[in-house]
Order: sequence, then structure tokens, then C-alpha cells
Amino acid sequence: MKKSLTLLLFMILGLFTMVACTDTTTVPEDITLTFWHTYGDSEEAVLTDTVLPLWAAAHPNITINAVRQDGSQYHEMVVMSFGTGNGPDVARIDISNTASYAEQGGLVALNTFDDFDTVSALYLDGPLSTSLYKGSYYGLPLDTNCKAAVVNMNLLESELGLTEIPATMEEFITAATGRGTFSINVSGVGDWDLYPYFWLFGGSLTNDEFTQATGYLNSAASIASINKLKELNALDIFTIRDIDGTADAWAGIQDTYVMFFEGPWYGFSEDIVAATIPTYNGRSASVVGGENISVFSTSEHPEAAYEFAKFMTSEAVQLAMLTVGQLPILKSLVTSDAVLANPKWSVYMKQLESAQARIPSPNNDEIKTIWSNAMTEIFLNGADVTATLTAAATAMDAELD
Repeated sequence: MKKSLTLLLFMILGLFTMVACTDTTTVPEDITLTFWHTYGDSEEAVLTDTVLPLWAAAHPNITINAVRQDGSQYHEMVVMSFGTGNGPDVARIDISNTASYAEQGGLVALNTFDDFDTVSALYLDGPLSTSLYKGSYYGLPLDTNCKAAVVNMNLLESELGLTEIPATMEEFITAATGRGTFSINVSGVGDWDLYPYFWLFGGSLTNDEFTQATGYLNSAASIASINKLKELNALDIFTIRDIDGTADAWAGIQDTYVMFFEGPWYGFSEDIVAATIPTYNGRSASVVGGENISVFSTSEHPEAAYEFAKFMTSEAVQLAMLTVGQLPILKSLVTSDAVLANPKWSVYMKQLESAQARIPSPNNDEIKTIWSNAMTEIFLNGADVTATLTAAATAMDAELD
């Protein structure tokens, strides 16, 4: 870890000159931008001690007033600011709220800036798509995460007879067939839990624009995906804890489960390791989490705020925040020395290349409920897969814009 951090610091210093030379926006002199965030102590320390000095050196006339807000009340504060006009110029916001804030008119559509196409091409597709709403982008990806495979290497060999993590799920399933106990676990049927498995086995939720579910959620491929999960459950290979009453993932991975999918927030060991999710029919899949950085419509300096948002996604800043575990959103950093030097970061950054966004919609809660109810009907109550997915697709269509 010390080696990784030292390497990161050298790379950040090396990028300083590049950051200082990237300002192309003309802004009024001596202005102050307010930046709201909910970073923790370690993240805030890097922001204050490393990131903001880089900005100040490149933009001496634009002061950043970074304000740490209470995470438990942050959403309410943001929404209230839209009506009062007392909000920030720019803010770090959860990806799940971006579409809702855009619908309320609180955010600037960043694709209206001339260089957006060039800038957005630098970002990983999954994180970028989380700010898409009605054909416009209302944020830049700031930090990200996803799920990757967690594998018990001892059980992989002793129970499945595999000495290496298989590259394909087909190989894993073949090895797990006939074992007599579950080898793959997921906690529940919610979107964060089940979407990666649904996508992995070929399912899709909507079109690329997130405007229609019918024809996608109830497509032949999606029906086949759910039926595959049902088949694996019947074969005692795949279990849903909340449906089957089986052990929790982290408890079960110690002595029963060989694999499950999880985010990068846990410690790993020599025996329990992170790995990219094996492909099925040639494709891997995962689900995107994280935060965006958005410019507020009430800002008196939207051009300067946009410049700061871009700065926060620059290589120098992304590498600085990586030292405290904030996974970067730049394609260029997936194979960077700083990422590859860390066995956990390298896995999750590679997995992000195939990670997808949950549907970015102001009706996110309703969409999640439609999905969860449909999955409960199928896996718990034995409902017909085709009919249930068709009804769910129709219900989702009513919530999509």
C-alpha cells in the first residue's frame, strides 16, 4: 500500500503542470464558487490539502468555498436550495438523485458547453450514463464504484476442483453442478443486488436512452436470463438469501459459498480475493454506483463552475482522491501504474468497463419497487416469468420519460 501511495503522489506532482495549463474558460476576476460535498474526514483532508491548492495555483482569481454538509440531510438541503436560490454553484451529488434534480430544474445541462463531447469521451461509459436525463447530461462523473466477484480460493479448489478463477461463468457452473450446496449467493432481489446477475445472463432493462422498458425487460433475452437464474437456483448453485433463507454472503463465503458479487468497501485476504466477474456468452456485467459533480442552475458563474467540475475529473485530482479509495472515472486510468499496483483497485477498475447504470430517472424509487415486486413474485411465489416481466415493463414505461 505504501508503494502504491508513493507512486500516486509522484504521478500527481507530475500532472500538476498539465492541470495548470488546461483552463480554457474566460471568467470574471476575483469570484468565489461554493462547492457542496459530503466527503468523510480522509477525503476532505485530500480535498483541502492537495486538490484545492492545485486549483488555486491554476486559477488564482477563483476561490473555492468547499462546504461539507451533513449527509443525512443533504438531499433535503439540495432540494430546498432549488426554491430558495441559496444553493451552491457546484456540488457532489449521488448518481441516484441526478435525474430528479434535473427534472426539478435545479441543474445545468452540461452538454450545452462547446467542449462537452470532447470532455465526456474521457469518461467510462457506465459512470457517464448516470447523469443522462431526457437526452442531456446533468453532471460529470466524479467518483465511482461497482460490484466485482468475491471468491473463496480454498473452496474453489476443494469443492469445485478449480485451481484458478474461471474466465467464464459456463466453466464455473459446470464445476458447481452436483456439488449439493449453493456456490453463488446474492442478498436480495433489489436492483443493486440482482441487476448484475440479470445483465450477466443476457437481460436488459430499457433502451439505451432509458425511455422504454417494453421490448427490453420482457424480451426473449431477458426472459431467458431470469429463467437461467431460476434454473441455477433449482440446481442448488445460486441462492437468494432473502428468498431462500440462506446465509448472508460474508458469513457464507467463509465456509460455503464460493463466489458472490460485492463492492470495493471490504478487506480481502490471501484466501478470499476480488476478481472480475466471469463472462457468460462472452460478456461480463456489473452495476455502477458513485457520485456526480453538477453545476446548479442558480449559479451566477456557470462557466467557472463547469471549469471546476472538469478540474475535479482531471487525472491529477482523480489520482489524489484514489489515495483515499475514491475510484476514478477516467478511461485513461484503468491501466495506469497507480491502479495496476493495487490488487483491489485494478480489479474494480477493470470491472467498471462492463458496468452499467441503474435507470437514471426521477421516478427511481417507483422503478425499484416495480423490479423488486416482480422478482419476488417470480422467485418466491412462482409467477410466470413472461407475464410478470411484461407487466413490469408496462409499469416501468409509465414511470419513464
